[in-house]
Amino acid sequence: MASYCPQQWQSAGFYLASSAKLCAMVGKILHRSRGLLALLLLGLCLQGLASQSFASDLSATVDRTTIGLGESLNLTLRYEGQALGDPDFSDLERDFEIVANQRQSQFSFGGGAGQSYTLWQLSLMPRRVGTLVIPSFNFKDEVSDAVPIDVSDAPKPAASDRAVFVETELESDQAFVQEQVLLTLRLYTAVSFSSLSAPELEVPGARVVRVHEAQFQKTIDGREYTVIEIKYALFADNPGELEIPPLRFSGTVPDARDPFSSFGGSFFGRSGKRIVVDSDAKTLRVKPRPDGVAASDWLPSKGLSLAQRWSTAPDELVVGEPVTRSVIISAQGLQGSQLPPLEMESGDGFKLYPDQPRVEDSVSASGILGSRIESVAVVPTRPGQLTLPAITLKWWDTVSGQMRETRLDAQTVNVVAAKNIASGRTPTQRDSPEELAASQTENTQTASATRWWWLLVVSNGVFVLLTLVFALLWWRQRSKPGQPAGHTSQHPEQETERAAFERIRHNPPHQLAELRDAILHWARIFWHKPHLKTLAEVVAVSGCSELATHFAALDKHLYGAGASTDDVDSRAITEILATLRTDRDKNPRTGAGSLPPLYPGQ
Repeated sequence: MASYCPQQWQSAGFYLASSAKLCAMVGKILHRSRGLLALLLLGLCLQGLASQSFASDLSATVDRTTIGLGESLNLTLRYEGQALGDPDFSDLERDFEIVANQRQSQFSFGGGAGQSYTLWQLSLMPRRVGTLVIPSFNFKDEVSDAVPIDVSDAPKPAASDRAVFVETELESDQAFVQEQVLLTLRLYTAVSFSSLSAPELEVPGARVVRVHEAQFQKTIDGREYTVIEIKYALFADNPGELEIPPLRFSGTVPDARDPFSSFGGSFFGRSGKRIVVDSDAKTLRVKPRPDGVAASDWLPSKGLSLAQRWSTAPDELVVGEPVTRSVIISAQGLQGSQLPPLEMESGDGFKLYPDQPRVEDSVSASGILGSRIESVAVVPTRPGQLTLPAITLKWWDTVSGQMRETRLDAQTVNVVAAKNIASGRTPTQRDSPEELAASQTENTQTASATRWWWLLVVSNGVFVLLTLVFALLWWRQRSKPGQPAGHTSQHPEQETERAAFERIRHNPPHQLAELRDAILHWARIFWHKPHLKTLAEVVAVSGCSELATHFAALDKHLYGAGASTDDVDSRAITEILATLRTDRDKNPRTGAGSLPPLYPGQ
């Protein structure tokens, strides 16, 4: 048996009492007129009473029932009373997208009776063309009526007739796989637009990078628009049809019915009108890699270049002393991760020790400029002229539609031998190859004639070494109470270290490459580490973390892109190194934690 609440019983009693009165009236009518007319009047009265007594407390209304695809409509759902919770809108999302959902409760008291209601105001966007239905909602045992909506695919009005619209521009409707294609979206608004938002663009099957954003003014047919321009770089992963979905922009514009909304507030409690606009969907035809082009050579770009930098001028290198050579690949329309590693190997008269490559990307309105920086330590192993081989890179020119080749010419450098301390002679680049060959022949003959002396030299050397060890121990034991007064002479090595540090101290502020070379030269002497080749190794040996920041700025200026000379504080570097010199005992032990030699066995 169905159950009824007291309000329903009261409504039913009222309905029966009213029906009794109507029956009495109809009896009189039947007595005076024909029966058919009386029955008609009775049916109309009963229908009116039923609709008044059992009207639903949940109603749904819309501002428009005929719209075009891409236009929004407002749905208002009203419940007579205060409500906890919300209706279930899941059935609504089959045909409509809920762009905004706001809830409002109202209670008023007047005339001896209270009135309260709850409103749900929804902004809806149709998902397709046709006759769509806003379904009925069931809330608190109350059911609203369904509302049909006619959605047409009507052409868009002219730009001058629209207050807000989006312009979509694709750089080209076809491109090769992995080639950069620019997508430009321009949002035009002739009204004040607040709370503007848009999700990140996602294109299945492609990499998307936002490269540019700008805002400017434009006049169309005498109407002023504020334009927000956003550019994306797209890189398709596979050949075929690439579908670029629309991007939705949403925001709030002043409500024309509220004169106070244009001043940043609302006198009547309304916060403005919700506006939603979509960009156009686009299709990109992606072509495969051309026949005959190897995958290793596939670099689709508008321009590719090779350049090099040296830590010191390669005019005259020294045997055994490393110098850093950096080769930079730059490509327009490619990311740095797309650029391949270079093939650089050791050769006759030199050895190469590669460092970790750096990959960088810079963005602008023209797209992405990718770069890859490969640094190697070049260590000459013999004096004379050395030739570093040329570096060649093949790539696909997207402008001319053909393969091209960029070449970094071979580099020839002069190498001199390290200083011969015993003879005091230092060979220079003026030594001819014939003289060097004659010198090597003479050395070979001398070595064969003196081979038998080695045993005698070794035995005498061991005797001398033991004698020096005992003498040193005796001297240290004797000098423990105090240092002799006459101990004022400097060791020759200390004099060399001092001269190396003076080179750092007097280095011109803007000659940073020479400063880096001077630091490495001094560090090898100071810590007895002849194999130090990078500033990172100097930081590790010194144990001074403060040097890491300054050295990173120095390397970024020399081998990075766009670093200013002002970012390098050469004076601070000199002061830190001076502190390390004055307190040598506080430096870490050079044997602990030191890096392995750069070229072992030499």
